Amino acid sequence: MKVYENKYFNIKEINSYYSINFPQRQVVVLPIVNNNRILFIKAIRPILNQSVIELPAGGVNKKESTLLAARRELMEETGVYVELNNLSYLRELNTIPSRTSQMLKIYRADIDKKEFDDRKAHDDEVEGILLLSYKDVISKIKSGEIFVSTTIAICLEFLINENTQ
Repeated sequence: MKVYENKYFNIKEINSYYSINFPQRQVVVLPIVNNNRILFIKAIRPILNQSVIELPAGGVNKKESTLLAARRELMEETGVYVELNNLSYLRELNTIPSRTSQMLKIYRADIDKKEFDDRKAHDDEVEGILLLSYKDVISKIKSGEIFVSTTIAICLEFLINENTQ
């Protein structure tokens, strides 16, 4: 039985167990600029009453592939346009397995300096962007400035893999 529903998610109760369901598949993009920096957004999050450092992400539209959605979300939230061959699928993650079965599709975007410099304006859900060195990413995670679990997991997995290859 649905307990609550809006355009972003619904909550269902099944045998006294509540689950969160999203009507759209979700994608997250790990934008790597010049093979030495990660591009973040400062997302406006009214529920927290602050802007939050995150990776570009969002829902997949009807009849849209997750790859196309990843490129669109990157463009909308950072202003950076990349060719599809600069996006590569990394993996899936689940943020709350106790409440949802939905998996996030994670893509890496390889961005060169020209693509970054030629970026357009981002949408109004984003306060700004941050381009951080790998060292600065670790520092901001340690300080608590980056606190979104999905962002931390994706960045740390990437940085671990970068340092072990």
